[in-house]
Amino acid sequence: MRNADDELTGAAATVVGEIQARIRARFPAATFNVRIGPDGRVYLAAYTEAGQDFEVQDLASDRTVDALIGGEVKVHVFPRQLPPPAPGATPPSRQ
Repeated sequence: MRNADDELTGAAATVVGEIQARIRARFPAATFNVRIGPDGRVYLAAYTEAGQDFEVQDLASDRTVDALIGGEVKVHVFPRQLPPPAPGATPPSRQ
């Protein structure tokens, strides 16, 4: 797999952008890692403060299914937990 920093184009960029926007709307501190597999599938790791993985999957599942059925792109979303803040760190919302 390879990082997809500037490699996503067309449908893949659109679908990933829509999914990231949905997740950020609910989890503003979310960060993402996007990778492309050798078969062209897109793997999106979403790092959030969600208590349950399903909170993130619920935001992305209908769009990933629509993209698959429509033949746009295969996107797999993997919810991940943001690491806890370092002791004494200022929360991002207070910077």
